Amino acid sequence: MKAYLSLLILILLAYPPAQTAADDAQPRSWTGTVRGEVLNIDGEAFLVEDTLGRKVQLHVGPNGSRDENIRVGDEIAARVIHKGKETYIKSLKKLASSFSSSTVSSSLIEGEILEIDGSSYFIKEKTGGKVRLQVDGKTWKDGNITVGDSILATIDDFQTVHVESLTKH
Repeated sequence: MKAYLSLLILILLAYPPAQTAADDAQPRSWTGTVRGEVLNIDGEAFLVEDTLGRKVQLHVGPNGSRDENIRVGDEIAARVIHKGKETYIKSLKKLASSFSSSTVSSSLIEGEILEIDGSSYFIKEKTGGKVRLQVDGKTWKDGNITVGDSILATIDDFQTVHVESLTKH
């Protein structure tokens, strides 16, 4: 019996236990939006003070896009990807102060959803204007977007006002 126990102990020491499922899990990834004022720009790195007063360092990531005319002091919205310990900008847009639905001058629309009719989302902008947005299967949505939600819409086609992404805020 002692020999059997000794052999079992040697086997256990020689072969450590397998990793648990938690150890095997890939780092969680998520997508979110950072909105705030640009404090500093250093190449593809942006220091932004977000709406909660926190200073956030953001870097444009692989295949990331950004508006070319962003300067210190501009209010921006950044779609951010977080994978493991790495966080990077997927898209960075300058927020416009105001615009009407007939002449869209920015790639972002901020407002409240008034009505959803199939692929059309009717938005009341913060300036009071109303805009009809086209949403389809290619539109990235931040969760379940419903009537009454306050949203930030990234526009990728100004002719049809097609929405690239909808983010609650």
